[in-house]
Amino acid sequence: MSGVFVFIAFLWFVLAIAVGFHAKGHDRSGLLWFVVVFVTGIFGVVFYLLAITSGSSNDSAEHIPDSGPTARNFEQRVRNQEALFLAVEEHLRNHGVVTKTGLQNTIYPEHPVGYESESDWWDEFLLPELEKRDDFERMEGIENGWKLASED
Repeated sequence: MSGVFVFIAFLWFVLAIAVGFHAKGHDRSGLLWFVVVFVTGIFGVVFYLLAITSGSSNDSAEHIPDSGPTARNFEQRVRNQEALFLAVEEHLRNHGVVTKTGLQNTIYPEHPVGYESESDWWDEFLLPELEKRDDFERMEGIENGWKLASED
């Protein structure tokens, strides 16, 4: 009989851990949900299921595969990136040409788009994006110089 209680306690604990990990993976407090399920058992699981299936926009946002952020955060990141490229375009319209250092000094402070350093921002995001876009082109004779593609 005591083996049955040990088995049930073990399952209860595993269930609490599973809910905690699931909650953490979906931008919720894993520790809080672990404690709720550990203390209340199956009632906590039911409450958790009700909480994650409710119509709240914060709690029910779908995850973007392989990236981690919620759809709402992903949309915000895209808007921030587009604002960055509008700022780059405006800067180029005003100055004709800009260099890596100029972009890092003028654009990065207002538009870091989640990067901690100017060099990571340039190397991992901005340079590859500038190279992919048709509206920007490298300046010949100027190291890391860029201009609008429509200007000659």
